[in-house]
Amino acid sequence: MSRQTIRALGDNIRDASGGVKKNIGSWLPQGFSFLSGLPEKARRRRYLMPVQAFVDDSGGKGQSRHFVMAGLIAESEQWALFSDEWRACVDDHPRLRYFKMREAAACAGQFYGWGEADRDARLLRFARIINRYAKYVIYSAIDLDAHADTWARTMGKPHNEPYFWPFHNTITAACFELWDKGWREKFEIIFDEHVIFGPRAKLWYPVIREVVKLREPEESSIMPVDPMFRTDDEFLPLQACDLFAWCLRRGSDIGPNAERPFEWLLPELNRVFLSDYSQYYDRERLESVLQMSDEQAREIRAGLNPGAVEIYEKYKEMWR
Repeated sequence: MSRQTIRALGDNIRDASGGVKKNIGSWLPQGFSFLSGLPEKARRRRYLMPVQAFVDDSGGKGQSRHFVMAGLIAESEQWALFSDEWRACVDDHPRLRYFKMREAAACAGQFYGWGEADRDARLLRFARIINRYAKYVIYSAIDLDAHADTWARTMGKPHNEPYFWPFHNTITAACFELWDKGWREKFEIIFDEHVIFGPRAKLWYPVIREVVKLREPEESSIMPVDPMFRTDDEFLPLQACDLFAWCLRRGSDIGPNAERPFEWLLPELNRVFLSDYSQYYDRERLESVLQMSDEQAREIRAGLNPGAVEIYEKYKEMWR
């Protein structure tokens, strides 16, 4: 997967960016505030990477027309500040134990008994917190009917699962986006826990990383050592990703001409830059990727791409 390929096939829908820097607190060393994703007490026990991407997903077979994975990227210092503000917003009266956008949309679960006006006011506060701290958003959306007719029929597990390619695309897209913005150190990426599909996709990460290294050797140097999975009740940025994933998935489900739910939140998120590496996989796109994969497989069998042949020989047991 090369940066040219992924960028050319991106789907940009918004064009604004921004970010802020604030002092994080006296107990953190000045200029070394790399604790994030956790409220203050938990941060004292952990040291993380200086830039982090958090990722959540929405939808799936039998639930929606699309599967969407959305990730938010910021410096760890920013995520630390974000987490304290998000926790305070969750804890405000009436208190929420956690935030889920699907529950907010339906005034169910943690939002059961809420009126729409109160719900919308809380959503507005959440959106403004995201807007203060998140710098970039990256998403991958798959048309599930088209997927069932293409990748699901022709690929083996786990490659034929809707979760697999968005998982790896999100990592490589974050890598290319950060590289383009001048970042030259490894970043960290944290996905919301997915007990079934997550481990299957992660198992292939060493292969994908070597493919990216073959095609983009400089850019691959900042890819994560290993993607991680965490719960959204502990790592609060994942709850913010849930808001983006749900809204993007719901908007994709209803189509471009229908009124999009909660579209009034968009102006409150105008400082979060939508990456050009974001992806929308419709039928045409899925078929073109299949064709490209077949061409690459023929090159490997013919020995025309020594680097790819070497990777295949190293990991060929995984293809069986």
